[in-house]
Amino acid sequence: MIFTLLLSFTVFAQPLELPENGALVGAYVEAGPLSDEVSPANIFEFEQLINKKLSWVYFSNNWLEGNITFPKDNVLKAVASNVVPYIRLMPWSEVRDKGADPVFTMDAFLSGRFDEQLKTWAEEALKIDTPYILEFGPEVNGNWFAWNGYWNGRGEMSFGDPNQPDGPEKFKLVYQKIVTLFREAGLTNVTWVWHVDSAWSPHAWWNEAHYYYPGDDYVDWVGLSVFGAQLPNHEWLDFYKKIKNFWSQIESITQRKPVIISEFAVIEDHQIPGRKADWLERALHLVESQRYPIKAITYWNSSGWLADGSADFRLTSSEEALEAFKNKIQDSFWKVLPQPRRDP
Repeated sequence: MIFTLLLSFTVFAQPLELPENGALVGAYVEAGPLSDEVSPANIFEFEQLINKKLSWVYFSNNWLEGNITFPKDNVLKAVASNVVPYIRLMPWSEVRDKGADPVFTMDAFLSGRFDEQLKTWAEEALKIDTPYILEFGPEVNGNWFAWNGYWNGRGEMSFGDPNQPDGPEKFKLVYQKIVTLFREAGLTNVTWVWHVDSAWSPHAWWNEAHYYYPGDDYVDWVGLSVFGAQLPNHEWLDFYKKIKNFWSQIESITQRKPVIISEFAVIEDHQIPGRKADWLERALHLVESQRYPIKAITYWNSSGWLADGSADFRLTSSEEALEAFKNKIQDSFWKVLPQPRRDP
């Protein structure tokens, strides 16, 4: 029974194909205060800025107030812009910085409380002729999000006991459950991304990335966040060093699945002109070198976490930053995802 189920997943899942040689480019393009708005005008403007067609646009699907609602308007806007919708499924009923969510606990998912809403989400997605990239619970190894193991019963004493799953095990089971529900609903044109952060927190043994991994039968791509400085006066962390320091965790997860950078960016350092441009150039050079087999990048193009604009991730934060990024990705190494063929 179990073998048959897993085999059916292998046969019917249809992940997008990554280039054998080279890497794809996607972006998050300033999508409102909750990162959940898609603007065709912003997509077009960003593509013009970098002189490159995007393969996907990245945005959040926030399940606020306990409502798991398919983001139809955003998906249609992405399709109209000829990019694949890459959707962050965000299981929080309220936006918070650390702390357990009062509605979307991993135990609540496992109890079946949200099964019908999830099935409806998948059924609505089926009505639009487009491939999807989906990730449930991004950056799960970061305790800034409510789905991190710390907020869902870390249970160190019961770790590994299937009768008493701890926080990471619960997330793994929920991820498997959601993928299963979507596939059973017929939504197979999905590339599933399992997404962790290179700046994981807390640095505890139970929070290592591999404890959250749902398995190769449920994941198509492994996604990684790699940010440099995110606030003024923060330490400037080199992209290469962050990849190097985290790569052993990636290798402990899977040897079969491709790795993408689901989010990366760095703020402008107005005290040191050219610093951001150098960081971006070095990051793209590392991907091009294939020292680490990274097959795609998604730039987080936003005005940052501070209202005064002093933590600006946007490529337009300086002429040097924009030129560094734009010039690097003109190389033939950087590919564009073939446009999906749609029925008339």
